Amino acid sequence: MNTVFDFAYPWLLVLLPLAALPLLRRRGDTLAFSWVAWLPDDRLGQWIGLIGRGSAVLAMAAIVFGLAGPGRSQRQVLRTGSGAQILILMDRSASMDETMNSKGVESPAGESKNKVARASLTNFVAQRPNDRLAFMMFGTSPVLAMPFTYDLRAIEAAIAGTAVGRGMPDTQLDRGLLAAIGEFNGRASSGRRAIVLVSDGGARLDTQVRRLIQDGLMRNQIALYFIYLRSGTYSPDLNAAVPANESSAEAELHRYFLSLKTPYRLFQAGNARAMKDAMAEINRQQNARTSFVERLPRQDLSPYCFAVALSACALLLTLRLLQVRAWS
Repeated sequence: MNTVFDFAYPWLLVLLPLAALPLLRRRGDTLAFSWVAWLPDDRLGQWIGLIGRGSAVLAMAAIVFGLAGPGRSQRQVLRTGSGAQILILMDRSASMDETMNSKGVESPAGESKNKVARASLTNFVAQRPNDRLAFMMFGTSPVLAMPFTYDLRAIEAAIAGTAVGRGMPDTQLDRGLLAAIGEFNGRASSGRRAIVLVSDGGARLDTQVRRLIQDGLMRNQIALYFIYLRSGTYSPDLNAAVPANESSAEAELHRYFLSLKTPYRLFQAGNARAMKDAMAEINRQQNARTSFVERLPRQDLSPYCFAVALSACALLLTLRLLQVRAWS
């Protein structure tokens, strides 16, 4: 790990010579005695005096260092893991609040597609401790709930937030996908990249949007996973041969994704078990081991300085209470 020790306010270090003031003897510390030769040799008192003056020096020096804001910046740590950058793009339209009409093993009939997806996505995130993840929702417009981060709790909280309120009235999948691709622009790649699209619908994309999506995926080298949540017989089977004149928006979208020059994989989920299996397969495919460097924020060390100063002041107060101020 590479670190650089620095100060946020180095000009405050000019106050450091003030820490030498406790070394000066004060006449107020002396006690009058009729004959100095009668005084016994007090080695313990001499050591206590040295400890007291040393504690005072340490307290003042620690306070000055703390005010100067010491810290370690430009920290870099070498991590070993999958190192993938994965953006979860989840449909938050009103149709996601409808039930899946399934009898899944882990989900009884009546649970919404949003709830089933939320549970599997949360479990997926928990298995990616070394990945940089992001979470985005889309409906009428895309909403970036959490940008790329290593904080898994923040991603899990963003996913849990999809349970609040009702879904958006429309599904603008093209705007959501373009916004998701844009999150990778200008970002250094530390390993594999992927977008996990979770939706129960499709979209008919015009020529310009198709070109923008294909160029963005190629430019950023992003793999696309489409988890299609089916609602019984009302959702078409995207793997079935569909006549051209009866093509659905979902089937048309799937055929377009198949024409991409970047990796693409379709998962059809009609129940909670299928959704869980899809996320498990994505987890396996994006689990290649690699080493990458993570840049960490500056670490502020001033609290440690103030803790040392507080301890030294406490010791000074204790010695002050034990000090003899007058002969009885």
